[in-house]
Amino acid sequence: MAAMPAKPVPSVGPAEMQAMVARAGLTLNPGQMADLVLAWRQLAGLIATIPRDRPLADDQAYVFRLPPPAPEPQPTPRPTRKPARKRARTTR
Repeated sequence: MAAMPAKPVPSVGPAEMQAMVARAGLTLNPGQMADLVLAWRQLAGLIATIPRDRPLADDQAYVFRLPPPAPEPQPTPRPTRKPARKRARTTR
């Protein structure tokens, strides 16, 4: 099912891309800059095909429900021990 773009994608020219790259502090050669402009245009075209007219409830994250976590087992209380009595020393 092909989705129609919701709005036209603004194109980015090489001069605008050079300004964004310079603001990011990158240094690219002309070939890399041309590849980046092309990739930007392709990515913007793909983003434009994402349907935006669907209700939020259609998102799978809102449909899939996880069961609540199991309660942690309570530690069993240890029986209290009476203090040991000291033994009398025996000599041999």
